[in-house]
Amino acid sequence: MPGPLPAPLRSLLLWLLAGALALATFFHQNRTGPTYPLRGTVETGRGAVAFTFLRSEEIGTGLQIMLKDPVPAGLVGTVQWRRFKSPDPWTRTPMARGTFTFTRRGEVERTTGLGVVLPSLPERAGKYEYFVHLEGGNGPRSVTGDKAVYARYKAPVPRWVLVPHILVIFLSLCLALRTGFQALAGAPAKGLLWATVASLILGAFILGPMVQHYAFGVWWSGVPFGYDWTDNKVLVELGAWAAAVAFAGRPGRARAAILVATLVTLAIFLIPHSVFGSEYDYLRGTGHGTAGAVDPRRP
Repeated sequence: MPGPLPAPLRSLLLWLLAGALALATFFHQNRTGPTYPLRGTVETGRGAVAFTFLRSEEIGTGLQIMLKDPVPAGLVGTVQWRRFKSPDPWTRTPMARGTFTFTRRGEVERTTGLGVVLPSLPERAGKYEYFVHLEGGNGPRSVTGDKAVYARYKAPVPRWVLVPHILVIFLSLCLALRTGFQALAGAPAKGLLWATVASLILGAFILGPMVQHYAFGVWWSGVPFGYDWTDNKVLVELGAWAAAVAFAGRPGRARAAILVATLVTLAIFLIPHSVFGSEYDYLRGTGHGTAGAVDPRRP
């Protein structure tokens, strides 16, 4: 019978497993988050129509709402919109044929079809809420039923901050998973434990607030200042790893504490990104549920 794997090969396989799981988790969080474009297909009496509704945009760029070709002849689209948490009345804008281009994380996507481009909002964390209505198929209908689509605006974030933030957060997740695998195997994990905590602090509590400050004008919008799940999630994650550090000198409990922290981290990363994030309250003229998102036009 073959003997046990050599330690270097076993370590390499565990790193590869941690990296693959981290990539899958990152992909899931990215695709399910409320800032990712809402994509799908709606059935009409004239055929199926694919749509792309943007839910995040940078200040200075209009918000694009698109029905993608082929759009059946005779199908008419209308966007009903207003600023979220504002006294604005609903405005209805007919969709027009055109070519639409938008960029997400460096990837440029072009599409033709019917669409509307709403004016850019100047406030960081300002939001639109909108419905897309179709006529000419099976009678008037909303593409998303009675649920509005929400789109949030942010200021540009410099790449020298954003790219390191993303990379370090990914590294932190890899390290957390690798530390968990190490503990599961019953091997010493003290070095990996400290590396996990250090990368978490750098990515989530140093670079993360910098990204949020550029994008929304606030450094922190979690407890005790608000309800941003992104900030509050990393607080819970840090608490779990702090407990693992506290038990590091107790062999009987260290392994269990690391495994719990690893599971907490994995569960946190499975929650969509930016849930209950910063938002501008037009009724109050300030951020709501944040640390006070501000209008960049104000001193």
